Amino acid sequence: MPRHHPPALLLLLASLVVAPAMQAVAGTAIGESIWDRSNARDRALQSVPAGAQIVSTNCQSVEVGTGNYHYICRITYTDPAPQSPPTNR
Repeated sequence: MPRHHPPALLLLLASLVVAPAMQAVAGTAIGESIWDRSNARDRALQSVPAGAQIVSTNCQSVEVGTGNYHYICRITYTDPAPQSPPTNR
């Protein structure tokens, strides 16, 4: 029996290909979980660099089987301001 992929899953896979190109303007972190959206968001937040500001958070649930969901959160953030090197006096 052929396996059909839900449109949301195909859209997510396409966004993963495009995401690296967006990182020149801002960074993107993606977290995934089988537990819940909150866990997926927390996993994405772990990849956000210190000092960066979160611009947007987008979470989706994708049904991967009857009653089974996979949660995916994408966080877009500004690049943190570069820190000045310490001066030697």
